[in-house]
Amino acid sequence: MVIDGKRHEPFSRDRLFISVYTSCRHRKTALEDATALTETILSKLYTKINDASLTLDEITKTTYFVLEHFDLPSATHYRAYHPLLADLSQIKP
Repeated sequence: MVIDGKRHEPFSRDRLFISVYTSCRHRKTALEDATALTETILSKLYTKINDASLTLDEITKTTYFVLEHFDLPSATHYRAYHPLLADLSQIKP
């Protein structure tokens, strides 16, 4: 489950994949990159699960940091479309 305030919704791997793919589509290998990056993000998120839930903030920040280490233009694109990432100065992956 994903928690956004008091609202719960099921986590969608496909939704995460599409978001990552959209951020990587400037690359010639966008499909392969997005597939591998999504798996990397999921492995990092598994360690952050608390009481069978993740916050939208945790998902967004983890995705951004993985993208940032892979390809800065992809991370920049992702950050532009995810307002929760407005202030990353006090956040650690």
